[in-house]
Amino acid sequence: MNEKNELRRFLHWGPFILLSLTFVVTCTTLHMNSMWWPPGPTWGSWVNYCLIWFHVFAVLYNFLRTLMVGPGFVPKKWRPQQNESTKFLQYCQRCEGYKPPRSHHCRRCDRCVLKMDHHCPWVNNCVGWSNQASFVYFLLFFLSASVQGIFIVAPALFRGVSKRYLININMKHLATVNLTMLSCLACIITLGIYMGMGLACLKLLHMQAKVIFTNKTEIERWIIKKAEFRREAYYPGKHMKPFVYPYDLGWRSNYRQMFVPSGDGYSWTVLPGCNQFTLTVEQLEQKKEKRARARSYKCISPATGYCLPIISQGIWVCMTIPCNDDPRIALKPGDLVRVTRSHQHWMYGERVISEEEEVERKQRSGAIKGWFPRVCVEMIVDEGSDDEENNRTGGETFIVDNRSEGKVESETEDTQAGGDVPHEVRYSKKPGMDPYFKRTLELIENENYANLDDEKPPWDEDEAEYDFGEPEGNTPSPWIDGTRKRAL
Repeated sequence: MNEKNELRRFLHWGPFILLSLTFVVTCTTLHMNSMWWPPGPTWGSWVNYCLIWFHVFAVLYNFLRTLMVGPGFVPKKWRPQQNESTKFLQYCQRCEGYKPPRSHHCRRCDRCVLKMDHHCPWVNNCVGWSNQASFVYFLLFFLSASVQGIFIVAPALFRGVSKRYLININMKHLATVNLTMLSCLACIITLGIYMGMGLACLKLLHMQAKVIFTNKTEIERWIIKKAEFRREAYYPGKHMKPFVYPYDLGWRSNYRQMFVPSGDGYSWTVLPGCNQFTLTVEQLEQKKEKRARARSYKCISPATGYCLPIISQGIWVCMTIPCNDDPRIALKPGDLVRVTRSHQHWMYGERVISEEEEVERKQRSGAIKGWFPRVCVEMIVDEGSDDEENNRTGGETFIVDNRSEGKVESETEDTQAGGDVPHEVRYSKKPGMDPYFKRTLELIENENYANLDDEKPPWDEDEAEYDFGEPEGNTPSPWIDGTRKRAL
């Protein structure tokens, strides 16, 4: 989606439904308030009436600001000013640039987002560095408006239903609400919306409170869990130092960082002993291990990329689709895919950028990572592998030479749950292999990441941490490259 034309974000079911519900509950609340407690001689009625309009303005203002200002997108083909910093950063194939610390790629917006927390469908935009405070204010004012609306509509509905009873007991001055079938139905719907949206806002505010006071986004919490798990599961005897999250500065500093505009979204204040790349280095290692567990498949029949490929794949494949909102990828015969997850009839993986796309510097449209039908691919198998070794290792084998040292690498991994990937995988680039296919295998080997060419990480196995040194004097931030500041 184009960052310059944010008005297109209104053309989505999320903002349309949210604005429609806001319009319905506002009209119903104003109508019932005009009969229940209209502005009059008492100051309380005027405070109540003004508070209604204040909530309407505050909700719409923060909603529009969250949607229009955006989270702060990383410019495409972005690079840090210091080239030596690139080996500590992740590379985004879709944006063809590097990701600053705490940045992640959103497949909905198709852009890398600064300090991305999540993509909210109700505002049709990501919540991140530049608009997270507005998103929190939006939730807070919507919750407050829901509480006030319930205290207006519920008593008004009660007075309307019990109007005759109030007249019979000589309390005619309270029988001021005239209900019709339409207004009664509107009150019931409005109360349902208020309670539903109020509970949803309360839950989201609880989640955002954890982000505010710990300075950990939902994505970063998941990274921390994986960091702790891989140290316990993969390196139990290595005595690796525990991972230290570098951005939790204490709840007061975290609160100021959220609500007081500061910084540029590229460089961050970190704890002593940490640096700007502490988190990104951990992410690189996690993804390196994930690629080591991946298996390579070759496309043998086209995959349309549709969620329900009834015509091309049949009804049975459509009945077993993954129950999630992950994208589907379109494949052409000859494409290579690195598979990391698999179900009975579907697989999840990343399509390898072909040599033609790399030369033309133009990728095919559509997602690179996602699900695709299993029947469209086959595992890359070495024709010379013998059955005894396959039975011994628990699967089929194929070989890939290490281009940098001329060695043969052999990787062993347990079969993933729900899949049938082999335990041992070895690739082989034979002299008679098709040149295009050989080149694509080389792309698999290096993952198209300029910063991951080294076979081993640049740290000692026992230490598992980088030595960046201490900055000297007033060294300028390596991230300042003319990108826009946080909107005030």
